[in-house]
Amino acid sequence: MKNRKTRIIMGIMVGLVLFSSSVALLLYLKQEKMKEDKGTKVEVYVAAKKIHKGDVLNADSLKKATLSKNYITFNPLTDAEIIGRYANVDIYKGEPVRPEKIVAIPPKTKQEVETKKKKEKQVQPQKTEAPQQVTKDTLSVALSLFRNQDTSLRSGDFVDIACAIPSTNKKTPDLFYTKYVALHVKIDSFVTNGNRQTKLLSYNEKQMVVKADSVILQMAPKEIKNFLAYYYKTQALNSKRVYNLHNYGGQLWMIKTPKEIDAKLQKQKERLLVDRKVFKKQRKKHVQRVKISYEN
Repeated sequence: MKNRKTRIIMGIMVGLVLFSSSVALLLYLKQEKMKEDKGTKVEVYVAAKKIHKGDVLNADSLKKATLSKNYITFNPLTDAEIIGRYANVDIYKGEPVRPEKIVAIPPKTKQEVETKKKKEKQVQPQKTEAPQQVTKDTLSVALSLFRNQDTSLRSGDFVDIACAIPSTNKKTPDLFYTKYVALHVKIDSFVTNGNRQTKLLSYNEKQMVVKADSVILQMAPKEIKNFLAYYYKTQALNSKRVYNLHNYGGQLWMIKTPKEIDAKLQKQKERLLVDRKVFKKQRKKHVQRVKISYEN
């Protein structure tokens, strides 16, 4: 009888030990699982209800949810970063609130976007501007025509153009008369191989210095008239086709001048400015005077 009671007590004790061990094991496993879940899951804010585009997010729009890190590809936002913002797109119930789905300012509605597109498609009426009055014409001239070529010249510089006119008197074939053809002419640009340049000298693709072929000048109609007249006269003299076969007179010269005009100096230059009509009249008077003296 005594042995039976002892066995019962021993059985109960063994059962208690096994039960205690089982409970301890279960607690341990649960704790380990919680640690594992804590490392693989994260708390994020999701939409508590469907949020439409343009709605303001508040505390009632959000709720916390624990999701696996495998499904979270963004840095979870705090409630302070979400509340007060606007939904940039529709956010469905239970959907995580991502940074790209909220904005600080109200997004444009579909109607506003369509209205903007319609306005852009409409042709804006072009403003009619008053026709610009042209006071100066441009004339392209070969640089080879000028006796001197100043390499420091740039677009926007001003020059005077002068011409050396040879004497027609056989007794003084080496005598020249200098006249101004045009005063204070603005250089528009230079042309090198068909391309406009701002300098007389430029560089090509091989970084070699290239000289401009011609210069574009801004000139008044009267200046163009005088210039063209002496242009052809110069060409004739240099080709020895007219007169003065013993020299190469008649070259044109380009003199660089200040941008600001000196009134006193300009008047002196204007006295030396050639005018084809005056020049012809002077020649006629000179011929008449010679003829009279010959008859006497």
